[in-house]
Amino acid sequence: MVEISAKDVMALRVQTNAGLMDSKKALQEANGDLAVAVELLRKWGAGKADAKMSNEMKEGLVAGKISPDGSLGVMLRLGCQTDFVARNDGFQKLLKDLLELAYNHPVSTAAQLGELPYSDGSGRTVATVIKELIGGAIKENMAVTGLARFHATTGQIGMYVHHNAKVGTLVRVDGGKGPAVAALIGEVAMHITAGMPAVPIAISREMVDPAIVAREMETAAESTKGKPANIAEKIIAGRLDKYFGETVLLEQPFVKDDKKRVNDLVKDAGAATGSTLTIVEFARFKVGEI
Repeated sequence: MVEISAKDVMALRVQTNAGLMDSKKALQEANGDLAVAVELLRKWGAGKADAKMSNEMKEGLVAGKISPDGSLGVMLRLGCQTDFVARNDGFQKLLKDLLELAYNHPVSTAAQLGELPYSDGSGRTVATVIKELIGGAIKENMAVTGLARFHATTGQIGMYVHHNAKVGTLVRVDGGKGPAVAALIGEVAMHITAGMPAVPIAISREMVDPAIVAREMETAAESTKGKPANIAEKIIAGRLDKYFGETVLLEQPFVKDDKKRVNDLVKDAGAATGSTLTIVEFARFKVGEI
């Protein structure tokens, strides 16, 4: 058997982030060939990863990036099992690398991101690299659990990520650009991130899923049994208004000033820019959610 030096073991660990004993074992089985040992560690890591990939991911981080002109915005949530791993340098580097890849390529899903070549020049895909990290250096389940990529032509994109990087929101507004629009987007993104009085289910009541509206109407109708039709109709309408006021973005009271609705912010910013502004889409990602 070829004698394996501590220097060789250290070189393999630096290259692969594998553990001491795994590195030594791989070099021994590869008869000291570093390249073969690297491939062995990757295969072993993938095998270990399979057993971990069903583990629940309750931790992770959220990150985003906006182009200088505000025309492109990306937000990504990378999940893991423990906060210890979320604070790991390797995990944070992976998040940064994946964010750059999503920013530079027209992907819209985690699956599409997983098919891209990783940025280390190895030719491996993102999915392969993540699987190797699960079985090797990180040793717990990880995955991109949320990805949004917005592009604006007549408007602007912005974001807000909470200081703990556990929750954030990406927002696209159409109809104008400039400081006033950027300020509006920042406020709206922060409002959505806060989730008060509730995380919005739609931008406007017209965009709410009809099935949800039907369910709320049915619930409201239950309390009107035995009442005259005209009174029942008013009660149902009132309860729907209350529901929309709590769950529809434009109708929600602004989290920093409940005397204003979010729609008031949009109108004020539109007046300041001399244009009609419209919130077109948003994506909110919180660690631990699906």
